[in-house]
Amino acid sequence: MLKSSVSNAPEARLEGQDLAIKKDDKLGEELNLRRKLLQSSVVKRISELREDGKSSAPWVVELDPTSACNLVCPDCISKDLLNQGGFTSQRLREIAEELVEAGVKAVIMIGGGEPLAHKETAWVMEYLSTHGVDVGVTTNGTLIDRHMEVLSQHTKWVRVSVDAGTPDTFQYFRPSPNGKSKFNEVIDNMREFARHKTGKLGYSFLLLSDFDHEGKRPPRTNFDEVVQAAHIAKDIGCDYFEIKPCYDFNHFLIDQPDQYLAIAREQIVRARELTDANFRVITPATLDFVLNNEPLVQPKDYNRCVISEMRTLITPSGAYVCPYFRGMPKKMIGDPTTQSFKEIWDSKKRHDVTAATDPSQDCRFHCIRHKSNMVIEEMLTGTDHETVEDYDMFI
Repeated sequence: MLKSSVSNAPEARLEGQDLAIKKDDKLGEELNLRRKLLQSSVVKRISELREDGKSSAPWVVELDPTSACNLVCPDCISKDLLNQGGFTSQRLREIAEELVEAGVKAVIMIGGGEPLAHKETAWVMEYLSTHGVDVGVTTNGTLIDRHMEVLSQHTKWVRVSVDAGTPDTFQYFRPSPNGKSKFNEVIDNMREFARHKTGKLGYSFLLLSDFDHEGKRPPRTNFDEVVQAAHIAKDIGCDYFEIKPCYDFNHFLIDQPDQYLAIAREQIVRARELTDANFRVITPATLDFVLNNEPLVQPKDYNRCVISEMRTLITPSGAYVCPYFRGMPKKMIGDPTTQSFKEIWDSKKRHDVTAATDPSQDCRFHCIRHKSNMVIEEMLTGTDHETVEDYDMFI
């Protein structure tokens, strides 16, 4: 991995307040995890944890319907788990019913594989939506046309992992097995979806780079396509364009060479100029650490992950205490192919795995739920927080 040596001088930095959504920016509430936890109904669920540290059910469930995927992305963090089957149609429907019965408030259809590849995904989305559960979808965008009506009417948001601004770069980082780029197909699907959607549409752009350290081929990156992709996102009707840093297979942020960081800073500043009342460019706080050459390890001074009582992951290979541990046997809390969701959630195994997970040791990567953990711990110790009305169930 090439090491960056960007200076800490002011002119070399791009501060968080310039990149991340400001606290008072109403357009950025999707990233304000602290405010989400202060919603009145969420506070009520969190209060259950004061008694024995256990919740009656998670608030959000990430659900992998299948491990099948129609792309062969070289940087896929789940590539060792792909194309190893999925839930049967009957079992996937049962899981949806069990989540409603348990009191889950939001479900993210994700992967693993490509969630829209499962033939029952449309039924699940509609069932959850019509039974009071908010639905979000993360997809590669290639199959949106097959589920246009349900996606349009029954999701709060759809986020498409495009990660490119041209067909050639898309094929390099998001290759199709037949060698033909699906970029234009994805963009056309997104444009059509934008015409019918009732929720939000996001264009996700992961900053990617590829190096041959033996010098046998030139390095490849998508950093110089941020602005071009942002223009496309706005033109086709996306609500937001999200720029994110890349992670390694152990979930640690990847350092980048100086010349790429300079390109990224310049591109992000230009992309943010496209922001208006209907379109915004957003970035997670983790991007600041990479762009400013700050520590890529995140120390934690607490020993329990209390947010794992509010969120969990269900996949065909098992249910896991956290999405960061997808596919890790030691972090598996049950088998949803043979156990009901209630059996898994109430099981001794789940409680044991959760108790054995020590963020200070197991989670030294930059965890998106780190601040959520700290806020919940404050709430549980009696620190007063002003609650807000419910507005977004995806905590």
